[in-house]
Formats: sequence, structure tokens, C-alpha cells
Amino acid sequence: MKSLARHIAMRGTSSQNMMVHIATSAVAVSIAVVVITLSVIIGFKEQISTLVSGTVADITVSSPYAKRQPELHPISDNDSLRNIILTTANIYHAERYALRSGVIRGESSVAGIALKGIGAEADTTLFSERILEGNLPRFEEARRKEILLSQSIASKIGAKYDSRVELLFLENDKPRREVFKVCGVYRSALGDTGAELVLTDIRNVQKINGWGASQISGYACRLHDSKLAWQSADMLNMRFLHEYEGDDNLMAECSQERHAEIFGWLETHDVNATVILTIMLVVAIFNMVTALLILVLERTRMVGTLKSLGMQNSTIRRIFTYRATGIILKGALIGNIIAMALLLAQRFLHLIKLDESGYFLSEVPVALGAGWIVGINIVFVAIIVAVTHLATAIVGRIKVAEAIKYN
Repeated sequence: MKSLARHIAMRGTSSQNMMVHIATSAVAVSIAVVVITLSVIIGFKEQISTLVSGTVADITVSSPYAKRQPELHPISDNDSLRNIILTTANIYHAERYALRSGVIRGESSVAGIALKGIGAEADTTLFSERILEGNLPRFEEARRKEILLSQSIASKIGAKYDSRVELLFLENDKPRREVFKVCGVYRSALGDTGAELVLTDIRNVQKINGWGASQISGYACRLHDSKLAWQSADMLNMRFLHEYEGDDNLMAECSQERHAEIFGWLETHDVNATVILTIMLVVAIFNMVTALLILVLERTRMVGTLKSLGMQNSTIRRIFTYRATGIILKGALIGNIIAMALLLAQRFLHLIKLDESGYFLSEVPVALGAGWIVGINIVFVAIIVAVTHLATAIVGRIKVAEAIKYN
């Protein structure tokens, strides 16, 4: 059967060859578009999840009453609580933080801020990579009144590195004034979302809130696998319920909950990917079925001869299926080569740029993974082959007597 399939491939007419080229091109383009689309969407999800994790956390542990006025609802930093968090599956790091909302005033304007105090154990990798001028706040034995501002806040209030600014807080219905030095300016990872975040030494926020050294707003937790954030948060909440013996009210909340608008926006890309995949699949199937029908109809005489020699319809159908599979695999190979060439060019040459204020990223992201690339190829090729095999049922309609005299 395979030799017959090769014979059909080698002895095709001009119309057959034209349709074979069209079908091969359709499969190649479809595979390339699908691989590129999924690569970009997966890249978006991975990189933006990393930005959210680096800016806030994969999971935060705090009081459920602290969302509106965090300064009124501290929790206790203690070994028992830390142990529960760090022995929960998937969590590898937990760092203290303290929050206070207020207003910052510079030379030209004022802006609302969320002053976040962090400790020396904090993972500040993302902020370090995005500093435009200056440095991170220093965590030394002597407390320093230094803050790290986002570029948008600094521009709005007319502040820059080494400037002195006023921070105003409402305390017992009266304004409280604190003067800080700007130690650095960073570019917000999430555009305007989170741009109000101002970093400082955790001891500064504890002092402003009137807290002791063991009182904090909560813990920012990092995960080995951020895709399991929901499950890890649920597991942590169950452990708080059954194992924590302190008086604090505690709640673990994952980043997908805290930033539902960002992750909801990412979910819309899944719909786009599904639509594109479906369209490309339909195009490839349509062209393959058309090419197959031409192959069969132009080989009507051969089909009649094979039937007259006693060959079953199922066997003849397999001959054409082999031929179609060869076309599909060739198209898939070409499509993957095209897709990988374009994706690697984007990854290393950064050809296509993005508006960071709208997409949070400065260039189109690319994700490459052997698992999902091989998987989508297998599924795509299998569906096209299966539908094409169904189309070979036309062989059963060819009558021996008519086929042999067919010219």
C-alpha cells in the first residue's frame, strides 16, 4: 500500500500537483500560525505572572479586615505562623511587609501612595532590574528614612533621586507629616496598576503605624509553581483553620484574586487562541479534503482496476490515507520550521515591540516548550488525518464497470 501511495505521489498530473502544493502550504501555514499564537499567549501569561509575583507576591497572608485600612489590622510575626507557611507545599519563601496608605507631596503636585515596608529578607530582584536612577532602600542597623518611587509618581510630583518629599498620613482625623529622602526611582512593572507602590524599610512603616517590632501587615509568599496559586492558597487557609493557635484572623489570598482584572484580561487571550486554532484547523482540513478528492477522482481508473483484482474498499482507502498523511506531515514539518525561525528571531533580535503602558511588556514575548509544541502538532495532525480518512469514503462510490472505462 505504501508503494502504491508513493507511485500516486510520483505520477501525479499537473492539477493534482497543484492541489498537493496548495494543501501542503495550507497545513504549513496553519501549523505555523497555531504554534506562533500559542507561543505568544503562553509567553504573555508567564511574563505577566512573573511581573505580578515580583511586584506583589504569588500569595499574601494578612488579616481579612486589612484591605481598607491596613494600619488598623496588623498580625503577629512569629515562628509558629512562619512554620505553617513555609512547610506548605509549593511555598518556598515568605517575607514580611507592612502597609500604610497616604499622600506624597513634592515640589509640583501631590499623589496618593501605598507605602510598603519590606525587610532585608525581601526578594527585590524585579525592582532592582527596573531601577532608573538611584538605589533600593538600605536595610542597616540604623533606620534610614528612604523611599523608592515609581517613575510615574516621581514625574507627577516633580521628584527625583536625592529629593526630599513629604508624606502625609491621616491619624486620629489629623494629618501627620513625615519627611523622606528619595533613594531611587523605578519603572513600574504593571504600568499604572501598582505605580502607587512606594518601598521603604519596614521599620519606617511600623513606626508610622505605631506598631511593635513583631507587628506586620502580612507575608508575601513565593511559589515554585505559580500556576498552582489557587490550590496553595486554599491549602494554607485550611492549615490556618486547623493548626494556627494564635489570636490573629488570617487569610491567604493568591495574586489571581488580588489582581483579577489583569488575569481576566489574560484569559480573554485564550478565547482568541481557540478561535485562531479553529479557523486554521478548518482551513487545513478543507484544503486537504479537496486535494484528496482530486487525487481519488483522477485515479478513478486505477481504483476500478484494483477493485476488479479483488482489493477491498478499506485497503484502497488506506492507500490514499497514506498519501494524504505524507502531505500533512510534510506541511507540518515546513510549518514548524517557519514558526521556530520566526519565534527564535523574536526572542533573540526583539523585532516586534509593544507599548509597555498598554501591555506591561516592551516586546512581544515568546515561550518555547517541547511538551506543548509536540502536543499541539500531534493533535493537529491527528485531527486532519482522521477527517481526511473519512473523506476517502468516496472510494466506495466508484463502480468497477464505470471506472475501468473512465478516461
